[in-house]
Formats: sequence, structure tokens, C-alpha cells
Amino acid sequence: MRVAVVFVGAVAIWSLLSGGVSAMLGPDYSRAAHLVRAVGATVLTAALVVTARRVLDRAPLSGLRLTSLSAGWRPLLTGIGCWALPAAIAATIVVAAGWAELTVTGSAGRLLTGLAALCVLVFLYEALPEELIFRGYCYANLADRYSAPWAAMWQAALFTLWAVLIGAAPTIDRVVLLFGFGCALGALRAVTANLWSTIGFHWSFQVTAQFLGPRWDGVALHDPHLAFGVAISLVPFATTLAAAVVARRRARRRAV
Repeated sequence: MRVAVVFVGAVAIWSLLSGGVSAMLGPDYSRAAHLVRAVGATVLTAALVVTARRVLDRAPLSGLRLTSLSAGWRPLLTGIGCWALPAAIAATIVVAAGWAELTVTGSAGRLLTGLAALCVLVFLYEALPEELIFRGYCYANLADRYSAPWAAMWQAALFTLWAVLIGAAPTIDRVVLLFGFGCALGALRAVTANLWSTIGFHWSFQVTAQFLGPRWDGVALHDPHLAFGVAISLVPFATTLAAAVVARRRARRRAV
């Protein structure tokens, strides 16, 4: 029931931000609208999770495993590396084979400025608030009742359903992609026991995927067969899941 309350709150927050900001600033994409949504998502999500943890759970916030950055920088880099290493290898192969083409369309200064702005926006709108809800609050409560693999799977299902309800997964391929993404994040959360690892994984993937999209014109991607998309999404998702399974089995053997 507690997870359901927070889930409904998450759907309401993103629906409110989407509809409310569009009503105020117009339906077309703009940096100002993106910034308002990003700040709103972080503020409202933090308020929702803190209130739920104190009022509904009556448990400390430390159980969500969002440590200080001084204690979490290593897990943060681990999460970034879990995505970046396999994605970079797979993407290099795809480009070298001629299955996709990347073209820089702006100056170096424009490229770096846009990338820095997107890093801030993605952190505030996706990486921090979504991880706080699903791999933080939902996973922590589910793991109190279920084993880690089941908790990871259930939070991934909730994450995918949430995306469907807010309109972020309108097609079956997006549903499959987001469920795989959620499973990889859940596995990483279970193995590292630190939310910064999933924030790093989520952050690096979303920044790259969005920067290659039409709203950020620093780089043009020609990917007719979606090979590059697979390289930066399904490949690191699968390798992270496999690595998490191996790490968990080794941890169990050492415990025995």
C-alpha cells in the first residue's frame, strides 16, 4: 500500500509537470520549460519521498541508500562505467561497420555548453528523482518483503507502468526497452546497495540518448537500422544484468 501511494504520487507529479508547464509555456519544447520541469521534478519528488518515509514507513531516510556524495562517488563512477564501457565498445563497432553515422554539427564550444546544460537537466528531471522513487523508495520497501531479485523485478515493472501512464512508453518496443532498463538498474542497486550507482547509470544513458536526439543539435545521428540505439541501450543493460548476477553469486559463496 505504501509503495502504491508513492507510485500514484509519482504519476501525478510527472503528469502535473507535463500538462502544467505546457499550459504556461506552450506545448513546444524549450529550454525554459525543460528547466521548470526538471526543478519541479526534483523538489516535488524529494518532498513526496521524505514525507512517505517519515509518515508512512516511519523509517530513516538512510534506508533508501542515498548516501552523501563523499561516500557515494565510487558507486556513482561504478554506475557510469557499467553503462559507458559496454556502450562505447558496442557503439564503436556499429560506427566502424558502417551501420550508423555520427556527424558533429556545431562548434566545440556549442557542443560542450549544450552537453553541460543537458547534464544538469537530466540529473534533475530523470536521474535523481526517478532513482529516488523507484530504486530508492520502491526497492527499499519491496526488498523488506521479497528477495533482491524479486524486488528488482517488481520495481522494474512499476517503473515501466509509470512510464506508460505518463506517456513515455507509447509503443511495445519502448515498454520492452524501459523494462530492461529498470531491471538493469534494479540489479545494480541490489549489488552495490547504493543509490548513486543507479543514478550514474541512468544519468549517463539519458544524457547520451537525449544529446543525440533532435532537440539538441550538437551531433547528428543517422541510424537507419537502430543499431546505434541498441548499442547504447540494450547492450549495456544486458551486460550490467549479467555482471550483477555473477557478483551476487560470488557474494553468496563468500558468505557461505
